[in-house]
Amino acid sequence: MPKEQVRKRGRRVRKGDVQVEDEDIQVLPTTEINEPIPSASTSTGIHPARAAFLAGRPAPPSQTQTQSQDTEGIQRAEDEGPAEWNRGPRIDSEFPFGVLDPDVKAYFRNVEEQIKDWEGVSSEGEEREDRQLFLTSVLSELRSHELPTSTDPETSIVLERLLPSLNDWGRRVIGDSFGDKWEELIRHRFGSHVVQTWLTLAAGTLDREAREIWPPQQSKQTDSNEGQLPKMTELLINIINALSSSFAELSSSPHASPPLRLLLLILTPNRSLPALESNQGDKNGLIRSKRSNKFRKNQDVKGKSILGDDAESSQHKKRKVPSDLILKRKEITDSLKARLGEAEWKAMGVDTVGSATVQLLLEFEVEDGEAEKEGSLFDILTEGLVTQLSKDPKAIPEPQPYLSTVLQTQTGTRLFETLLSLAPERVFKALWRTYFVGKLGKLAGHPYANFVSAKGVSRLDKKGIESLISEVKGNSGGRGLIKAARTSVIQALVERAATLGECQQDVLKLLYSCLELPEEKKSEFVPCLMALKTYPMYQAILAGSDAPEDTEEPLEEADKEAEDTAAAYARKSAWENRRTAKPKAGEGEVLPNMQGCLILQGMMSMGDVNGVVIDSLTAQPVDTLLTYAKSPISSHLLDKVFNDPAVQPKYRRKVMMILMNDWKEIIEDRIGSRVMDVVWDKADGYMKEKIARTLIPHIIVLGQSQYAKYFLKKAELSLLQRRPDEWREKIVGLKHHFAHQKKISQQSPKFNENGIENENIKKRKNENKDEIDILFENVDKQKSKKRKD
Repeated sequence: MPKEQVRKRGRRVRKGDVQVEDEDIQVLPTTEINEPIPSASTSTGIHPARAAFLAGRPAPPSQTQTQSQDTEGIQRAEDEGPAEWNRGPRIDSEFPFGVLDPDVKAYFRNVEEQIKDWEGVSSEGEEREDRQLFLTSVLSELRSHELPTSTDPETSIVLERLLPSLNDWGRRVIGDSFGDKWEELIRHRFGSHVVQTWLTLAAGTLDREAREIWPPQQSKQTDSNEGQLPKMTELLINIINALSSSFAELSSSPHASPPLRLLLLILTPNRSLPALESNQGDKNGLIRSKRSNKFRKNQDVKGKSILGDDAESSQHKKRKVPSDLILKRKEITDSLKARLGEAEWKAMGVDTVGSATVQLLLEFEVEDGEAEKEGSLFDILTEGLVTQLSKDPKAIPEPQPYLSTVLQTQTGTRLFETLLSLAPERVFKALWRTYFVGKLGKLAGHPYANFVSAKGVSRLDKKGIESLISEVKGNSGGRGLIKAARTSVIQALVERAATLGECQQDVLKLLYSCLELPEEKKSEFVPCLMALKTYPMYQAILAGSDAPEDTEEPLEEADKEAEDTAAAYARKSAWENRRTAKPKAGEGEVLPNMQGCLILQGMMSMGDVNGVVIDSLTAQPVDTLLTYAKSPISSHLLDKVFNDPAVQPKYRRKVMMILMNDWKEIIEDRIGSRVMDVVWDKADGYMKEKIARTLIPHIIVLGQSQYAKYFLKKAELSLLQRRPDEWREKIVGLKHHFAHQKKISQQSPKFNENGIENENIKKRKNENKDEIDILFENVDKQKSKKRKD
């Protein structure tokens, strides 16, 4: 027999051997457990280690441990007392206040599902009482576990959903439960978001306290002799006092800086706060990061109360701040200035986190009127420019190394944009003259400095715009801006010229120069700019040939390091968004470009040149216009044509007449149907009827379209087909010119003096009758004659 089979079957027993039964063998345990078995295992039979894990206790020690270690473990278990929700304090930064029990997390997950169902839905009567009881039970379970709940990655978002449903009293209870742990809380990754939500809601509570509006529980608290719950004003003062020694460090902390900036905004009266709704978020980007807003949006955080009340409408109105807190913001800013030196301020200005804090402090300086004082933050960041202008207003400052470097760095450009937009007029002119004049040809095409230049263009006057145009033209005619897709300065020029109402023709000529558009090819202006291609490049793409080579050398050397960094960032963004990548154009096809479309939209507000742009638009083939109407990018240009008040009505009518035979194709498209709604709202009565009559033959087909059926309900084409007069009166608001005669005829007597019905009334009755009515009337008359016979 093979050896392998012997091992599997076992050794054979000989006849003379005595076989011992299994029952006579006494099996001794190989392991002895000295620890008492947890109570969870006595009824279920679970392994002691598993039961200890479920109960939140450490695993029982093995036999190899010494007796001294066992004694210490028993003594420690006796000192800890009964099991709690948290598993004891941990030094780990991810759970600074302990880890919640899995059963508690499961409970809060159920709470979250219920909040999602009720969030933002109004309630009345018994249903409202049920929701209030639900809140009471959740708060009772949350008592004494607020800190670990707010730092847990799973339950912190549940607490954020719950806070908008609490009244002023509940918010004060939550704030008081955090005690003196505010610094640890705002430094935490998830706890900082809970604090941001709580602070945003606390602003409304402060506003009501300033107006002497108190919750119902306040009167009961005053009458009792027990410990009183602190007011929201007192809580904010305690927070400021607890953080006063570490404001400088927190302003550069990635998680603590946003709550600190929000606290500064709350202490500023009449300043709007970021909304709690995930779809709105923080528009200025100084509070919540893009990653935070994206996380809240993915979690579908609506920021609304489950009781159906408006969560915090006062945050968008003028807020009041209690008198005890009005001077606290200045105390914080003064303490920051005292603790940080000039070098530290400059380093914070280019820091990815601290730059937002510096920008907010600059806004406060401008509001307080301290920007032009010596030693101000403006003076520090401009390297003494404010002091130099105060001593000699006619002085010509020289460029300094700090701002020259900040102007061309990715993070520093944010700071420079803030300086240009907030600087007083005298400081702005000095900054523009020192760092931009004579260099705009290069800065307009720089991957980072072009955004700063665009921010400065928004404050230029007529003379400054003319100087800028000449500088851009001097750099290869400006075609490099189109080829590199650096159009921020051009777009800012268009918007500024439209605002001032001057230099509009000069801006149009600059665009001709950038596109290399010949004088006799002005009709190609819109397609070239919409594709953001120069005219030779556009023609080469349409013909399917190679792009023309650029034989001219650039006048100035490009910033290779910045160009390489921007290109790498563009490749990374394209790789991250590869699932939502835009469709590639086919051979001989040019897709609309977002930047070019934005420039064209801005030109619609320029009353002197928008006619030239619309003439170029209407000179294109109908297929091109249909492509524009169906594109999610270029369709906004048509919206601007019909909505902008600077566009004359004749140009709108011209576009409508060109598309008169193609409205069916437009309203059947997802994007085109939205364009059709804009056209319908701006069309007069004559054009509405003309458009509607072209669609009447296609009513059945349009009714089956998922997009066109909504327009059919709005236009009521079937009513126009059956009763045109009623349609004009209902849709157009135009009454028939014989309507007043109809009213008079209805009021006139139906019978004359002899009791015979008037002949005019008979004729009108016969005119209003249909063929079917006349047919049945004749049948009735014949039946009546037979009966008489």
